[in-house]
Amino acid sequence: MPGMSRVYYCNSGSEANEKAFKMVRQIAHKKYGGKKHKILYRDRDYHGTTIACLSAGGQDERGAQYGPFTPGFVRVPHCMEYRRHEQDGAPVENYGVWAAEQIEATILREGPDTVGALCLEPVTAGGGVITPPEGYWQKVQEICRKYDILLHIDEVVCGVGRTGAWFGYQHYGVEPDFVTMAKGVASGYAAIACLVTRDDVFDQFKDTPADPLNYFRDISTFGGCTAGPAAALENLAIIEEENLLENTTAMGNYMLDALADLSDRHPVIGNVRGKGLFLGAELVQNREDKTPVAEAQVQAVVADCGRQGVIIGATNRSVPGYNNTLCFSPALIANKDNIDEIVTAVDGALGRVFAG
Repeated sequence: MPGMSRVYYCNSGSEANEKAFKMVRQIAHKKYGGKKHKILYRDRDYHGTTIACLSAGGQDERGAQYGPFTPGFVRVPHCMEYRRHEQDGAPVENYGVWAAEQIEATILREGPDTVGALCLEPVTAGGGVITPPEGYWQKVQEICRKYDILLHIDEVVCGVGRTGAWFGYQHYGVEPDFVTMAKGVASGYAAIACLVTRDDVFDQFKDTPADPLNYFRDISTFGGCTAGPAAALENLAIIEEENLLENTTAMGNYMLDALADLSDRHPVIGNVRGKGLFLGAELVQNREDKTPVAEAQVQAVVADCGRQGVIIGATNRSVPGYNNTLCFSPALIANKDNIDEIVTAVDGALGRVFAG
């Protein structure tokens, strides 16, 4: 992670994102009289289950009945090219740049002097496995620098190999100010999450030693306890020694092609997308107007695969009316036989659930 050397250890992805939000708020008070405190987040993205993280969540069903939420969080539009027809003014050409410009429009509407950070997933996860359109991330970086807005990339799902790179953002040539990670850090063998930031951000918390409040005032009950880092170090070593980034890229491409072939046999598959071994297949009633299938039918496909001994996921209780994407996250050690087994199970399940 070039340029990012300061690490805050904590317990979960939600907590890691909370740390970033708190740093943004503290910087707002230290440098801007508290004014530059707003945090932008994207429709369909998810950043955790605490109240502040739900306040930054773009999946309304996950936050249902938990309000009122923390003030100062502002939603920006998603960048899902497959559903650009549902966004007013969205062009066919240069959609990615247009989608990023909608973030700039929000910044101007709120006032650039009030916006402190933008929090995004590199590939939207539970909101539909949404890969960014061409030109999107480059424009986002440009906008953040233009308005002095900290860029916070949530790698809790995508990080540590899932997309075929160590971190999802590395596919797109951007330079974040914060990166949060959790799930892949120790592959579930121990609880560990991290907030990583740049030296120039960290240095803002130690510029006035005489001030008793001049440090990042936060604690984490088990953050940095030895079990988590020990498991993480071994996990990272295995990823390197077994060339799992390369395997993830190769098997991800293989599975993406296999799912595309599957869509030729099943018209209910409207769109296949993903990066590395993080893939999605969106199910629609028809490909012309892209009306989502019922969530119950999606869950029936998941259940059918389960009965075949294959575990897959799906967007569920996330985005109202759009919980219609099958989600695939095979292990980074998966081989072609494993991928074939998954795709064969989905093939059979789709045929049974959508027969006739």
